[in-house]
Amino acid sequence: MIKYLRGADEGKQDTKGRDTCYACTVRCKRVVEWEDARYRVDPHYGGPEYETLATFGSYCGIDDIVAISKANQICNEYGMDTISCGATIAWAYEAFSAGILTPAETGGLDLTYGNAENMVKLTEMIGKREGFGAVLAEGSARAADILSKGHECLIVSHKQETPAHMPQAKISLGIIYAVNPFGSDHQSSEHDPSYHASYADRMAQIGLHNPMHPRVLNEEKINFALRTQWTYGATDSINVCQFVYGPAWQLYDVQQMADTVCAVTGWDVTVDELQELGERRTNMLRAFNAREGIGKDQDTLPEKMFNKALVGGKSDGRKIDREEWLAHRDIYYQQAGWDVETGNPTEETLGRLGLEWVK
Repeated sequence: MIKYLRGADEGKQDTKGRDTCYACTVRCKRVVEWEDARYRVDPHYGGPEYETLATFGSYCGIDDIVAISKANQICNEYGMDTISCGATIAWAYEAFSAGILTPAETGGLDLTYGNAENMVKLTEMIGKREGFGAVLAEGSARAADILSKGHECLIVSHKQETPAHMPQAKISLGIIYAVNPFGSDHQSSEHDPSYHASYADRMAQIGLHNPMHPRVLNEEKINFALRTQWTYGATDSINVCQFVYGPAWQLYDVQQMADTVCAVTGWDVTVDELQELGERRTNMLRAFNAREGIGKDQDTLPEKMFNKALVGGKSDGRKIDREEWLAHRDIYYQQAGWDVETGNPTEETLGRLGLEWVK
């Protein structure tokens, strides 16, 4: 049994092996079962993945794998996203530990870093909208507004909690976090390390021919982020798993994804058409946001990512250069065919994609 959560133990939490969607060869579902004096963790609900371990674990200063597994189970029981739930609780822990929130706001709960018992309790309270949990059930951004405090502790983009893949190290992913129409999401483009020579043949299928160091940020890296965003948009649109089909490390490449669509539908579908499908999706989502008054002003990252350097590990001392980042956000707009002043798709881009009606 793993008593404490450590980076070296990631992957060992699936104590009863793996389960899967029907006929899938990837088998990504971790299966855990813990019999603990405090909690019973039912294998039916699966075990915590990387993001869940991060948000309920390291974000909250908690290394108790059983408590994290229980919080994961509660989220699955109530249909709650573990990234948003865990990161919202982590926001409360940071604000409490900094003295911004007090027991008066938390209903008497001690949310000091490392308190695993109250983390599990608070997860259940969020699911039931009880007490302080009813405030956190709105998400961290709205909770800060409700309480009129704690905004400086937020880790959100477009009011959505940021995943545990840090833009300080994965720089182009941080651009996608900011411009993505539905907020920061680690499954809306490929990550920087994937633009690697070992995936050159696959990347070439979507027009990417210049693998580079993962921490470089330039026009070609933005091109990589944009084109893989279209690929991921296509996988979402045709409802296939991004662990199975994709432009880099996945089981099947984008050409094989097109071949599958052809075989299933009888249509003659090309890779370029799938890429355009993803591009149309992104632009439709963005145009909807524009109609609702959401634009460039929300295309940003949490302030602490610009102002506070990471501490420890291989990314020690890294923070995002604001001017460089803003310049490359504008490059993204240009490459996407969006207005640099507003961050919205231009009429020319919407027309080219047959989306004149989306306004």
